[in-house]
Amino acid sequence: MGVKVRERKPGEWWIFINHKRTRKAVKVGSRETAKAAAKKIEEGLVTGKLKIGVSTVTFGEYAKKWMEGHVASNLKESSQRGYRGILDTHILPKFRRRLLVEITREEIKELCFEKMRTGRVKPKKVDDETVDATLSPRSVSYITRTLSAIFTHAMEDGIITANPAARPGRFLKTGDRRDKIDFLTPKEGRALLDAARAHYPRAFPLLLMAMRTGLRQGEIIALQWGDIDWKGKFFEVRRSNYMGNLTTPKSGKGRRVDMSDQLAAALTDHKRIIAAEALKAGRAFPAWVFPSHEGTPLESGNVRRSLSLCLKKAGMRHLRFHDLRHSFASYLIANGESLAYVRDQMGHASIQITVDTYGHLIPGANRQAVNRLDDAEWKTTGEKNATPAQLPSSRAESPEGGEACIALN
Repeated sequence: MGVKVRERKPGEWWIFINHKRTRKAVKVGSRETAKAAAKKIEEGLVTGKLKIGVSTVTFGEYAKKWMEGHVASNLKESSQRGYRGILDTHILPKFRRRLLVEITREEIKELCFEKMRTGRVKPKKVDDETVDATLSPRSVSYITRTLSAIFTHAMEDGIITANPAARPGRFLKTGDRRDKIDFLTPKEGRALLDAARAHYPRAFPLLLMAMRTGLRQGEIIALQWGDIDWKGKFFEVRRSNYMGNLTTPKSGKGRRVDMSDQLAAALTDHKRIIAAEALKAGRAFPAWVFPSHEGTPLESGNVRRSLSLCLKKAGMRHLRFHDLRHSFASYLIANGESLAYVRDQMGHASIQITVDTYGHLIPGANRQAVNRLDDAEWKTTGEKNATPAQLPSSRAESPEGGEACIALN
């Protein structure tokens, strides 16, 4: 058996392993790192914990295999770009040349804490000053999820026996996902739509679409007139627009979304205006429901800009376009619609996502449940002596103090 460290080129250190007629060469960073790794490999070979030819795979090698295999074959382009960005920016600078088997949970925790302090593996200096670019715990959680996914696949391939990035919630507290949700109250929703109709009429049907259907921004941009069933009053969500490229909706499959009467009327007027513009410009009627002035699909930046202008005219706080989707869900729930219906309209992959995201908005759905636990004897005596203010109310109130039923005009 032999485990040796050699420098092939200046600054390029390798570990050479010769064990039981099997040879393996692994490129490892610095001389010190190579010597430390060689010592661990030699100890593992002696104890039988390492299998030569498998456990000497570096993180960078396996991450590349994971990206070109699982990610490229099973995930959408947006997800691929997300993983690539996380790997290149945050993970590979730290672990690229490290062996998979030697990366520990303590090192992953150290990486997470460093990211929350500086946002980088090492603080970046600009003009001799350290730039502070901290990441939130939720942003850092995406790093640990990426690491965990890679290590899980490595376990399935028999390279490692445990996932050092598993269950990061034990040391990384991300908070409740509900804290990230912002939405418009019914009064604010009407104010936004009124501002759009008065000052930016071209944006009115688009914003109304978002607030009456809960469609994602990319799904709205990719919507075509052929996707609308005017008699049945529903939309077929078949595609999404991501950075100018058409792809499937986020869940990977299409869905049917109901169309309100007000939205149908607004789209009818919008279609008439679009047709007049196309005729005047001498071009064909565009297939897109919300085209640009040239008849091409809108750019996402223009959609966000339109929302920002309308919010400013309405004198309201800054909101993401995605918050209009949250507003739609909150209106349905406040009106007493079931979470199953909300899930179907929103296109969630499972009802658990709907419950985790919007379950807290249900206005006193089981308020009477605790009263049904009271003793039967008290119900016949104590309830008679209770004042009206003490009696349970059957009216579910909205956050604004009114009845739960919401009607937006």
